[in-house]
Amino acid sequence: MEISFKNINSERVKTCFREVAHEYQTLKNIKIRVEKVSVKSSTMQAQPIISLASVFSGLKRYRIKLNAHIRDHKDLKIDDVPSQVLKGWFAHELGHIVDYKRHSNFQMIFFGIKYLWSKKFKKKVEHDADYIAISYGFHEEILATKNFIIEHDLIGDNYKRKILKYYLPKEDVLLCQQDESILEPYLNL
Repeated sequence: MEISFKNINSERVKTCFREVAHEYQTLKNIKIRVEKVSVKSSTMQAQPIISLASVFSGLKRYRIKLNAHIRDHKDLKIDDVPSQVLKGWFAHELGHIVDYKRHSNFQMIFFGIKYLWSKKFKKKVEHDADYIAISYGFHEEILATKNFIIEHDLIGDNYKRKILKYYLPKEDVLLCQQDESILEPYLNL
C-alpha cells in the first residue's frame, strides 16, 4: 500500500494509521492519501478518488479525510484521541476501502448516489465497514471507538444519534467476538 499524508503533523496519528493499514494486506496494491481537511458531516470519511482518466483506466486511488476535531466539537482534537480509538476509526475507514475496491470506478459513482439517498443502504454500508474491520482483527478498537463516541460527555447528541442509527451496535460487535461465523461473508473481501 502506498500511503501519503497531507496536512497531518502528528507522528502518533501517522503511526496509528500505518499500524492499522499494515493489517489490510488485501489493499497492498493501492494508493491512499490521508489528509486533514474540513469534513462537515463526520469526523473521518473514506472516498475513492475518481477522475475522468481513472474511469477509463481502472486505476484506483482513495483518500481518507480527517477532520482536525471530532464532529461538532472544536475543543476535541483528533490528535488528542486515544490511540486505540484512533485505530478503530482508521480500521472502519479502511473497511470502507476494502468494500469500495470490489466496485469499478463507474459503479462507485452510483454507490455514492445510493449512499446519499437511501438510509437503508447507508446503514448497510456502515455496518459492512465495521464487520470488515472486525474481520481484520480490530474488534477491540472498533468497540473502543464506539464507546468513546457514545460515552464522551463533550461529544454532541446529534453525532451520537447518527452513530446509533447507522453504525453497528456495540452488542453486534460483542456478538462477533463470540461467534466468528458472522464474519464469514467479509473474510475474503
